[in-house]
Amino acid sequence: MKKWTWVIVTFVVILIVGGYAFSRHQSIENQYHLEMENAAAAIKDNNYTAAENYFQSALTRRNSDPTATNRLKQTKTFVNGMDQLENHHFSASKRTFARVYKIHKGSEVLNERAHKKIKEIEVVQKNVTKYNKTLDYARELNQAQSFELSNEQLDTLFNTKEFKKGYYSSIWKSAKALQKSNKTGLAQAVMPGSTNGNPQSSATSESSTSGTDSKSGNGTVSSLPKPNLSSSEQQAADNYSGSNEYTVTKKDTELNGQVISQAQITQARQDLGNRAGQFSDQDIRNLIKEANQKGISVSEAANNQ
Repeated sequence: MKKWTWVIVTFVVILIVGGYAFSRHQSIENQYHLEMENAAAAIKDNNYTAAENYFQSALTRRNSDPTATNRLKQTKTFVNGMDQLENHHFSASKRTFARVYKIHKGSEVLNERAHKKIKEIEVVQKNVTKYNKTLDYARELNQAQSFELSNEQLDTLFNTKEFKKGYYSSIWKSAKALQKSNKTGLAQAVMPGSTNGNPQSSATSESSTSGTDSKSGNGTVSSLPKPNLSSSEQQAADNYSGSNEYTVTKKDTELNGQVISQAQITQARQDLGNRAGQFSDQDIRNLIKEANQKGISVSEAANNQ
C-alpha cells in the first residue's frame, strides 16, 4: 500500500511541476509577443526610443531571439541615419539608411522609411550642388562689383520654395551674407565723390553723361531715361520679377570666361562720352565683347549699332 501511495504522490508532484513550467513558459511567450507588438506600434508612431526599449525587454523573454535582435539593431541604425541627416551629413546618412533594409527579418515600416529617406537625400544632394553653383556665380559677380547682377542670382535662390528648407540652412546664411555685401557695395557706388575705390553705379554715370536726371523746379529728382532695349531684352524685362531691369545669362556677363566688371563698364561709358546714356549695362557689356572680338574700340563698336 505504501508503494502505491508514493507512486501517486510522485505523479502528482510531476503534474504540478510540469504544469507550473508550462504555465510559466506560456506567460513568457505571451509577454514576448506583447513586447514585440508594442515595439511595432512605437515604430509606427515614430517613437524609436520606446521601440528600442520594447525590443530589449522582448530579449529578456527570449534570450538571443534573432527577430528581436535584428529589429533592435535596425531601429538603432535608422535613428543613427536620422541624426546624420539632421546634421546635414548627407552621404553618410544615405549609406546608413541603405543598411537599414539590408538587415534580415527587419521591420517593413523601417524598410519603407529608409528607402524614402534615400530618395529624399538624393534630391537634396542635387539641390545642394545646384544652389552652391548659383551662389558661387553670385560671388564672382560680387567680386567683379556687379552687385545688381549678383543680387539677381541670389533672387533665384530666395524665390525657390525648396531652398527655404532646413537642409540648405548653411547655403541660405551664406547667400544672405552675400546679399548684405551687395547692398553695401551698391550704397557705396552711388555716394557722390566716393573715394573707396568702387566705381559709381551705371545710374550715376548715366545721370552725369546724359544730363537728363536732374532736379526739377520743385526740388524733386526726375527719373532716369529708360535704356533702349531689344525686343528680346524687353520680353525678359517683362517676365522678370526681381529687382533688375532685365535678366541675362552667365555667358552674357563674361568676356573670355571672366565676368565683365563694373569698372570695365564705367570705363566703356567714359569712352562713349555723351552717348553713354543711350545704353544699359548689358548693352555696354555687349559692346565690350564686340570690340574685343573685332579688335576695335568700344566707341567704334557703338557706331556699328
